[in-house]
Order: sequence, then C-alpha cells, then structure tokens
Amino acid sequence: MDYKRDLPLAITFIVGIIAVLDYYTGVQAITDTFTIIKNWGVVLQGFALGLGAVNLFRVHGRRISQRREGSDWLFSGWLLLMLTVFVVVGLSTGQYDQGPTYSWLYNAIYLPLGSTMYSSLAFYMAYGAYKVLRARNFEAGLLFITAILVILGNTPVFPAIYPGFFHMREWIFGPIVSGAYRGVRIGIGIGAVILGIRTLLGMETGYLGRR
Repeated sequence: MDYKRDLPLAITFIVGIIAVLDYYTGVQAITDTFTIIKNWGVVLQGFALGLGAVNLFRVHGRRISQRREGSDWLFSGWLLLMLTVFVVVGLSTGQYDQGPTYSWLYNAIYLPLGSTMYSSLAFYMAYGAYKVLRARNFEAGLLFITAILVILGNTPVFPAIYPGFFHMREWIFGPIVSGAYRGVRIGIGIGAVILGIRTLLGMETGYLGRR
C-alpha cells in the first residue's frame, strides 16, 4: 500500500462524499461534520499563507543581501516592507479589513499601485487587440466589426452624436454575447462535474503533484 498516494486519495474521497451529502441531504450530523472540515480548511489556508510569507522573505531577503546589479533588489525591499507594515497594522488593530488605518493603507498604497499596473497593461492590450483584430478572413472581419461597434457604444461621445451606437452595443451584449456566455457556462459546469467525479474516484491526481 502506497500511503503517499492512497491516503490523500482516501481523504479526498471521504471529504468529497461528505460535501455532496451535505448539499443534497441537509442532515444535521453531516452538516456539522462538514462545518468542522471547512473550519480545518480555513486553518490550513492560514498556515499556507504563513508559509508563503516565509518563502517571500527567504527569496527576496537573499536578493536584497546579494544586491546584484540589474536584479531590482529595491523592489524586493519595498515588497517586504509593505508586507510587514500590513501584517503589523492588521494584527495590532484587530481590524484587518474594516479598520481606518488599514483602509487608509489599502486605499493610499495598494489601489494606486493596482491602477498603475493596469494602465501599463493597456499598451500591451492595445497591441494584442491590433494583432487579433486584423481582418484576415471573414470570421476575423466579423470580430473586427463587432469590436468597433462595442468601442463606439462604450465611448460617450459617439452615442451622444448617434444613439444607434448604444443600441447596437446593447444588442451585441444581449442576444449574441449572452447566448455564447451561456454555452460557455454549460460547458464549464459539465467539465466541473466530470472533474469532480474523476477526483472522487481517484482518477485525477493532479492535486498530488503528479501528472
């Protein structure tokens, strides 16, 4: 018996069966058991986050100590500094998501950095759209025309000049996009069910680090 393989598969099977029974039966004993399992999951997530933080300090601390030219070790120092500040503020105040100090740090540091990152990605997105939307064939031409109509409908000046742009955009997002999105969701749902069954039966072992 291979305990490294069989034991995780057995635990996955038992937990999966309990989750399915809790969803479909509603028996109080099963619900209480599944609640305990979810609480243990939260504890394990906390340990995983702590392990990730330790790994960040190990990797970026080595980069700071070496200070190699071109390694951007200053960004590593800034990352570790912000990680320490957020952890200390959250633990000291006990209000990591609603406290005024933590909210100010989040709104004054994290949100501007996120906006800067997305604004820099806009150039790559524009270049990628240019490469994708070249009308090389009939299907690419339809995609190009649809993208142009959506852009015109999203830009306030064009619907103000001609309201038809807005109505065309709404029609595209209605029957066309909604129908395609429902098909995608149905495919994802079927795939999730098949993956869950394969995982319960021990046929899917990717989460064990095996291919």
